[in-house]
Order: sequence, then structure tokens, then C-alpha cells
Amino acid sequence: MPDLATIGAALSSLKTASEIVKFLRESDLSLERAELKLKLADLVSALADARIDLVEVQESLAAKDKKIAELEEAFDCKDAMVRRYDAYYVADPDGQPTGIPFCLRCWETDHKKRQLVLSSKDRHMRVCTSCGHQYGNSRVEDL
Repeated sequence: MPDLATIGAALSSLKTASEIVKFLRESDLSLERAELKLKLADLVSALADARIDLVEVQESLAAKDKKIAELEEAFDCKDAMVRRYDAYYVADPDGQPTGIPFCLRCWETDHKKRQLVLSSKDRHMRVCTSCGHQYGNSRVEDL
């Protein structure tokens, strides 16, 4: 997430670029060619710095919006999920667990519904498809 320093740096770069443009506009025609090239190079540099800082801010805002959407989805699903033994299940209209089991760890820590599948190594175990946590099949079963 961008801090105030990043946003301040972007605004400072834009201010510097504006000052250079103002200087070039107000300068008389006797300005030497080398000095003009130097000022234009400073302008390009200031604008590039501002662009980089603003791209970082944009990426950070997009990441924040994605996280907000994930949390809103988890909040909406919170009442729809019911814990039974070592797993969470979707609640039926009566509030009873039904369907396939979801990982207890993933739901409680990341607020993500991750399905538990039968282990290929041990038919008495179920494994989370995301975090790899293992559960005893007797404590997490299809309902």
C-alpha cells in the first residue's frame, strides 16, 4: 500500500515538471541550446518519476480493492457456513451442515472456502486443496 511519502514524491515530481514547463515558456529566445536540452531532460526525468510513483499508487489501490472484494465475499458467506467437527459446510435452510467439507484452517484464517478431497496416499484422510492440511476422514465427511 502506498504511503504518504510515495504520493508526496509523485506530487513533487509533477510540481517540478510544471515549474520547468513554466520556466521554458517564460524564458527568452536567447536561451542557449545546451541549457534548453538540460531543462527538457529534467522535465522528462520528473515526468517519468511521477508516472512510476502513480503506477505504484494505482497498483496498490487495485490490490486494496481486490482485498476488499474478498473480505466482502467472506462476510457474505459467513452466515452460510456451519462448522461440524473439523470442517465447515454450507448450511441448508434449517441451518444444518450439508454437502462437501471445506478446510477449517483456510476458512478461519484466510476466509476462503477450500474443498477437502480424499488423499491419494491414505484413503482415511482428506487434504485441503490449498494449504495441504490433512484431516481424518471420520471427522470430515460428505453430508
